[in-house]
Amino acid sequence: MQTRGIEMSQLYTLVRDTTKLTDVQAKILDHMQVALQLASDISRNQVYLCARGKNDDISVILMAVKPSYTHGSTFFKSGDTRLGEDLAVIENVFTTGRKVVGRMELDQGLTVAVTAYPIVDNAGIPFAAVCFMANSVKQQQVLTDTANLALQVPFSTADYYSIRPQDGVIILDAGGRIIYANDMADDLYFVLDKEAVESRELIGHTIVRLPLVDKVMKTGKPAYGDEVSENMTLSAWGLPIISGGRVVRTVLVLTDVTAIREKERQILVKDSVIKEIHHRVKNSLNTIASMLRMQARRAKDDDTKEALRRAVSRILGISQIHDILASQSGDKIDMDILLDKITKLSVDSLALIPVNVVREKSRRSLIVDSEKAVPLAIAANELIHNAIDHGFKDMEKGTLVVGTEIRGSDLHVYIRNDGHPLADDFSTKTFDLGLQIVRNLSEIELKGKFSLKNENHMVTADIDCPLSVMEG
Repeated sequence: MQTRGIEMSQLYTLVRDTTKLTDVQAKILDHMQVALQLASDISRNQVYLCARGKNDDISVILMAVKPSYTHGSTFFKSGDTRLGEDLAVIENVFTTGRKVVGRMELDQGLTVAVTAYPIVDNAGIPFAAVCFMANSVKQQQVLTDTANLALQVPFSTADYYSIRPQDGVIILDAGGRIIYANDMADDLYFVLDKEAVESRELIGHTIVRLPLVDKVMKTGKPAYGDEVSENMTLSAWGLPIISGGRVVRTVLVLTDVTAIREKERQILVKDSVIKEIHHRVKNSLNTIASMLRMQARRAKDDDTKEALRRAVSRILGISQIHDILASQSGDKIDMDILLDKITKLSVDSLALIPVNVVREKSRRSLIVDSEKAVPLAIAANELIHNAIDHGFKDMEKGTLVVGTEIRGSDLHVYIRNDGHPLADDFSTKTFDLGLQIVRNLSEIELKGKFSLKNENHMVTADIDCPLSVMEG
């Protein structure tokens, strides 16, 4: 849960410029602000941290937070100042050092209910106040008392979650008895404990069937987990309220996540099925490649052997793609990882001379839709084969560059080699089968562009595909 209070440096600046608070007192307020949003959500009130200004007749609003599920703005803003007489309830807290309940009339004539609590330093001196304000003068003091206690011993930011209108909120005392439950909690808790008393009598009922609550009370630490009852799944979050070194209250938040968990289960099943399909396709392609290898060994014609060898290489390239897809979750794939494996497989299986492979990668991760990764990988695989078979033919060694980059709004994949240059009369009209496959995949499947040219003493093949297409 993100705190909506001001940051520590801003707090220090505001404290230094507008109040006489000490550095230690400012740190106490800074420590509290982690739990300020939770306090607002629990109490269902706007919450303010206030202190006297450099002039004792002035009060300063140091922080202002409203419930996370409400719209609009707070009554006051951080940095606002008011005469002490205008904030009589707060002045009463500074004077008595005790909790004060009352009403306040705002400038626009709106009367709000106020519950204010003192904030004391290590010497027990009240130096600031936390105020809970609501539009309704009917307040439930158990909520503001609990929220104030939650501010005294805050946990780390990661331990908090925002409370939403659809959440059931239950507050328990030190003995596990329910002292507050909102309307949503009545129905949700009854799902977990059907033997519980009727919802109208839920207050005073002791929770005995929720292990998460026992864990929170024993450890004094927040806990999170799912509770399943018949066909319903509830997400439960327990937050201990600690005072005097012991758990004096527990805030239990329940949310119906039945539909969400069912959707997650369906996704996991679908993901497993897709992985198994990719695995079987890979095995089938490897079997076909093995059969073609056998056929190539028996072939007597050199052209036939070469055609079968290239077919085997293409099939193994596609098999490698399915192998990668079978090993990862979801419908996204890292294009650079895929190109790494394809490049290595192609060089290891096809190169008859030493090939220096240079991989140039984009600074940002290229996570693309798996359906688009397949045709791009096939096209890149074909270009790598072409560079090895034709570019390095009859050479003693060669350099192969395989790179990726973001160029404008396109994903740019390039394959370069320092082998034989293209003939002066080279034309796209003379594309062989492999290059025709690359062009069709680039232009039709990926809605991109393909070019092949001599550039800086290298043969360069470029594929540019719109990122909007590749990222799905």
